[in-house]
Amino acid sequence: MNDSFWPTIKESLKADLPSGPFRMWIEPLEPLPAEAGELHLGCPNPFFLRWIRERYFSLILKKVQEIKPEIRKVELKVSAPKPSLAPPPPSRQILLPGFAPQDRLRLNGGFTFDQFVTGPSNQFAFLASRAMAEGQNLHNHALFLFSDSGLGKTHLSQAVGHYLKRYRPEVRVLYLSVEEFTNEMVHSLETKSMQRFKEKYRKNCDFLLLEEVHFLSGKESTQTELSYTLDTLLNDEKKIIFTSALPPKDIPRLGGKLKSRLTSALIGSIEPPDFETRLGIIHKKCAFLGIPLDQEVKEFLADKPFRDMRQLEGCLIRMSAQATLLKQKMDRELAEMVVREQLEEQKEVTIATIKALVGKYFQVTEEEMVSRSRKRTHLMPRNLSIFLSRKYSGQTLEAIGKAFKRDRTSVIHAIQTVEKSLKKNDEISRQVTFLSSQIERIRNGTSPTIYH
Repeated sequence: MNDSFWPTIKESLKADLPSGPFRMWIEPLEPLPAEAGELHLGCPNPFFLRWIRERYFSLILKKVQEIKPEIRKVELKVSAPKPSLAPPPPSRQILLPGFAPQDRLRLNGGFTFDQFVTGPSNQFAFLASRAMAEGQNLHNHALFLFSDSGLGKTHLSQAVGHYLKRYRPEVRVLYLSVEEFTNEMVHSLETKSMQRFKEKYRKNCDFLLLEEVHFLSGKESTQTELSYTLDTLLNDEKKIIFTSALPPKDIPRLGGKLKSRLTSALIGSIEPPDFETRLGIIHKKCAFLGIPLDQEVKEFLADKPFRDMRQLEGCLIRMSAQATLLKQKMDRELAEMVVREQLEEQKEVTIATIKALVGKYFQVTEEEMVSRSRKRTHLMPRNLSIFLSRKYSGQTLEAIGKAFKRDRTSVIHAIQTVEKSLKKNDEISRQVTFLSSQIERIRNGTSPTIYH
């Protein structure tokens, strides 16, 4: 049937709903083929479908009856997955004027400047990002944002994209990750289309938003090509925003020229938010998602030890889902239960996991790590593995010793050696900081960056 009336219904729904819930729940709905007199709406997944049925279906029916009364049946269905395209994977790009990208970017509707909550931990990064988007002169054409996972660097990067699309549409923007850049470069090499690849990034781009720069570690060919691209863009006074889990100086196996380029950017770190900022984030998220919460419950959540703000948002969505589907109250009791389950779901970090992580980083085998070798290339990874195992695995000194074929005294000595080195050796301090960040990623169920 002809479903051309659906955009009209969406506009009517938009007028009745807060912008956040509309973008989150109504915008993704798409009309599916249906018989005359019927409207079938596709949902991305079963949970989404249940949420729409519980929260918005009656309003949708009302609008359909008002605008298209001849429709006698409205049905919700889970959309069939879209077939994947041939490689390379499409970059997440904003459509450029006069240039046809592989795919039209759809930025996260909630990642805008007005939805970003500022505090002492992120204010500089926020102000610098907004100034770059507005075209202010910061005496630097590049901004490097870094933080642990889930603290807002992608939010700011996408907020810049939203701003440019809305207020400066003449600016040609590319938004993608380092992994996507690498895949596209490899495909261009294989298909002998490198000239087109180079022109895309060096001649058809005014503003580059490049995510997950820490994935450049060890990718020599990508580093070389990216260095040339950055040279061209910056020499032409184009703008670049990088995001990374690590500052440039701490990204391992990064070439000197590229490291120098990244280090010369304006550096903006984002630290974990304080209580007031977390409370502000909860207020914003609740308003955006249409989740009603009492102030007492918000303060309870803001005081919990979430590792990042994605966990906090996951808690809010989980509470709302349980309240809707199980007819529970959105009260302190439900919050306590969901928080307890959320924190219990953090993955256990084993000694074997730490061994594998450190071995991958230093490129040594497990056999070399537990051997009797006193070579520095074996000794340092061994000591760091023991130190990190004691810190993160929750195992006893005896259990750690058994895993490394050492007695208790040797384990204590290894731990003390690392502790002393941390006080006077910046290189070891950076290594421990980086490896600790990787272990935190594992705890949160995220793949460590050095495995990519």
